[in-house]
Amino acid sequence: MLEHTFLHLPGIGHSTERQLWEQGILTWQDALCSSRLFPKRCRVEHLSLGLQESLARLDARDASYFQLRLPSREHWRLFRDFAHQAVCLDIETTGLAYDPGYITMIGLYDGREYKAFVRGKNLHQFGREIRRYALVITYNGRRFDLPFIQAEMGPLLEDIASLDIMYALRRLGYWGGLKAVEQQTDLARPLDLQGLSGYDAVLLWRLYRQGNPGALETLIRYNAEDVAVLLPLAALTYDLLARELPFDAQLTPMPVRPDLDLPYDRDLVEWLKFSSAPSSREL
Repeated sequence: MLEHTFLHLPGIGHSTERQLWEQGILTWQDALCSSRLFPKRCRVEHLSLGLQESLARLDARDASYFQLRLPSREHWRLFRDFAHQAVCLDIETTGLAYDPGYITMIGLYDGREYKAFVRGKNLHQFGREIRRYALVITYNGRRFDLPFIQAEMGPLLEDIASLDIMYALRRLGYWGGLKAVEQQTDLARPLDLQGLSGYDAVLLWRLYRQGNPGALETLIRYNAEDVAVLLPLAALTYDLLARELPFDAQLTPMPVRPDLDLPYDRDLVEWLKFSSAPSSREL
């Protein structure tokens, strides 16, 4: 998809990009061979250099180069080119804001394996692990997860591109928290794990610290369900938006929601869902 994209180049906006597509300039290579067709206000020599730089950056798998230059509403275009170097991320915390709140755990899922990084156990290994990837996929991560990580752990993600699919999903008409969007897109988690929220994740951490034997594994399973749905949601978002373009963009194979073989305390889940504690707020 990125090779069809011109918005990251100086002087190119949405209307100019669409004009190029309508003139048959669909890729960077087309543009390099047809620079005379560019609008007069665009300096051809600058565009040629920008296109050559784009080819080099894509070949180098530099996702952050394109994220920094694309309008935020077009970050979805990163997905297909970097899907095999992407990881889905979700954090759990003790509150909505850093200090006095803090991260209790971070979950990562790359389409093959889920990994949990838990405070007091292996959270310090997160920085080394995240550097394996070129693109981080989140839901509401731009406002919550990424600033929280920055505040507590420093600039671990500054050279890694990020794709917050919440905004693209809203553009497509899917509103609400992650669990609500799951239901709207038929990607809901297993029935017996539905009904839990971010507030319950806070309670699970407290119960774990108090010695409840099933609380940590239940928290990890809750986080894993949040993380695992991000990849199929990102693919769905990409395909729906790509279909709106005036040419046949290559679509992505649609990943299914994985079946997670992770333990959890069923009795504890039922207690959380039916206790008097407020569990309707979602972090």
